[in-house]
Amino acid sequence: MPGLFRHKGWLAAGVMAATCALAFTGVASATHPANTKPPLKHININLNDTEALRTGAVFFMHTCAACHSLQGLRFQSLASPLHLDDKQVEKLIMVSTRRPLDTIVSPMPETLAKGYFGIEPPDLTDELHLRSADWVYTYLTSFYADPTRPTGANNVVFHNVAMPDVFAHLQGWQSPVMKPGFRFDKPAQIAMGVEPLTKGTMTPEQFDGLAKDLVTFLAYAANPHQQLSQQIGFWVLIGLAIFIVLSYLIYRLYWRDIVMPHGQRWWSYWKKR
Repeated sequence: MPGLFRHKGWLAAGVMAATCALAFTGVASATHPANTKPPLKHININLNDTEALRTGAVFFMHTCAACHSLQGLRFQSLASPLHLDDKQVEKLIMVSTRRPLDTIVSPMPETLAKGYFGIEPPDLTDELHLRSADWVYTYLTSFYADPTRPTGANNVVFHNVAMPDVFAHLQGWQSPVMKPGFRFDKPAQIAMGVEPLTKGTMTPEQFDGLAKDLVTFLAYAANPHQQLSQQIGFWVLIGLAIFIVLSYLIYRLYWRDIVMPHGQRWWSYWKKR
């Protein structure tokens, strides 16, 4: 009986501890509710789509490179994946007077960028590693008009973004779809999506295609050797398969004429020790 009471006491203590933990968890979740996250748009990326890579590269160099850099890439390294020769790279990609072996750096001075936006525009080489392709695609297509912001624009997935809506003339202005939620653990109206407000020079399908091409190029910039790695990996697997077959044949040839004390194979010897 004392042992039974002892076990019951431990059981009661465990139940009390679990109850307190659940209670404190409930209080913590009620005190600190989860921030409301807008849904992300999904995108499938094909790095073998040369046309998408070209379109994204040209658009980046003629629009995004005014503020953003891609210091993980050199101008000359874009010739092979885009299937361009050196003259085409100079004509389409090298919009500045930099040399082919130079990295892609924005011509905007840091002090000027901070004066315009308050912060220096980030280098986008690893942006898809830091975020995700879905996040970047949603970001590019989810700017909306916000008169309370200095630039007159805001973004669904990046609240109070410093970047202006440079796509407004292409996509048109958009208005937010607001829903009640939480931001920084406080109740707030959260932009969960956008809807068209004015028309741009592109149709929604055309702009979405342009955004996908730009994300495809940024995906290449984040890992420019991915295609080469896949090609090498295929031949490495074939080499390993051939090595396994040859190893087995050598094994059969080597052990064919060897007789162990307790059997015809080496494992028979170890089993009877």
